[in-house]
Amino acid sequence: MINRRQILQLGAAAVTSSFVPRLALAQSTSSLVEAATAAGQNRVIISMAGGAYNKVNTELFFQPFSQETGIEVITVDNSDGAARVKAMQDLGAVEWDILGLTYDDARSSDYEPLFESLGTCGDLPNVVTEGVEGSCLGTGVLWDSGGRVLVYDERAFPDGGPKTWAEFWDVKKFPGPRSLPGGDWPWYNLMIALLADGVPHDKLYPLDVDRAFAKLDELKSHIGVWWANSDQSQQILRSQEVVAAVLYNGRAARLKADGVPVQFGWDGALFEAAAFSILKGAPHLLAAKALLNFMYSRPEAHAKFAEKMYYALPNKNADKFMDSEFAKTLVTAPENWSKVAKVDPNWLNGKREALIERWTKWISA
Repeated sequence: MINRRQILQLGAAAVTSSFVPRLALAQSTSSLVEAATAAGQNRVIISMAGGAYNKVNTELFFQPFSQETGIEVITVDNSDGAARVKAMQDLGAVEWDILGLTYDDARSSDYEPLFESLGTCGDLPNVVTEGVEGSCLGTGVLWDSGGRVLVYDERAFPDGGPKTWAEFWDVKKFPGPRSLPGGDWPWYNLMIALLADGVPHDKLYPLDVDRAFAKLDELKSHIGVWWANSDQSQQILRSQEVVAAVLYNGRAARLKADGVPVQFGWDGALFEAAAFSILKGAPHLLAAKALLNFMYSRPEAHAKFAEKMYYALPNKNADKFMDSEFAKTLVTAPENWSKVAKVDPNWLNGKREALIERWTKWISA
């Protein structure tokens, strides 16, 4: 399993004295751009999440890349994800170049055949020199890091609401409808259930699936909404449709910033990160490498992304441009990192479909 140092070193200790000059960073991207241009690759197509996430990435990374290189970046919705990629590859007609996916999926042998091997990222020198340890995943590169957190509405609990998963399950002490995600990654809910049942956050794997579903049975009738997307997860708290929910930390922080009286913490939060992988058969392979390399070269943009989205990006020098108190609110702060639970992608290999099938039957019953 990856450790905190391998994910994001935001503290001063992570910054070494051997900074790569900006000229060298620019030159490393320039050579990739020249190769892409010579091959007639004047665009990159990325399948990734939409909404504010897409907008901020476009503003801070994709548009500057296009302005500096002349290579257009086109983003498309990735709701079909890996299944769409597999279908395109089977037909020999790959339309996308880069897929945005979870950090855990990018490291999984279940998905490895879909992606171009990056090895140790020798073709992406900025990832190697500017990224934190663990930025190169072999099948992709690390991007934003955050987590799923327990959020409660202070209007429902003016004297303090549930702060642990055991308290999230305690509907007598903390009455009111709850919300959990109802999507295609049920192992996160299984982890939450086991945490609520007393399993330590570093002892979750191998998952006791039967025990987790039994614990979920206890709470099922109190779930007011199984949210389907991040926007919905925020709206149900704004409208007071539920009193407590699981949210991505960035969404929870945005609610607070917008004046919605919610509280959340990192105790028992579920670590989650994103990655970008280049697809095998990508029509604009060289341009895709140029873009990923460029995205690692701008620590100021990494800091701005964190301030806008509340997720940490992997440039090891980003903290130089970030308020120290704000950095403490990110998952990578030591006091938060020690509390989070992490998925074991090796355990999930070969089990995803069966877990999703069981989850779908359970939630529909």
